[in-house]
Formats: sequence, C-alpha cells, structure tokens
Amino acid sequence: MSIEPLEPRLEQSFEMERFNRFILDCQDIEQLREVALALVQQLSQQKAANSWMANRASESENSKLEMLATMIRQRPAEE
Repeated sequence: MSIEPLEPRLEQSFEMERFNRFILDCQDIEQLREVALALVQQLSQQKAANSWMANRASESENSKLEMLATMIRQRPAEE
C-alpha cells in the first residue's frame, strides 16, 4: 500500500505563492517576524487538528472491530 502525496487545492497554492512572494520581497524584519510567528501558530494548529482527526478515525475503526469481534463470538458455532 503506497501513500500518494497530497496535492494542495488551488486556493492553497495561491496562498502559498502569496506568502512566498511576500517573504522574498519583504525588507522589514518585524513584518517577517510577524508572518513567521503566524505561520508557526497555523502549523501547530493544523498538526493538532490532524492528530485529533487521526485519533478519532482510529477510535472509530477500533469500535467497529470490537463490534465485529463481539458478533463473531456470539455467533453459534457451525458444525
């Protein structure tokens, strides 16, 4: 099973390009600092959200497997 790389949506590509241009063109260190701190905060929030979603998906899958195991144990033995 291979994992395909995620492609950014069009609006994400535009936002990325806008930030890239701003960073490359910016001469004000304070503005760069503000943008960098905002991006670090955004990245941290995204990582937390991704972790939460992965945990929820895992819990859901485990719940389904537990229900299946219970159904199998309760099924009458076939002779």
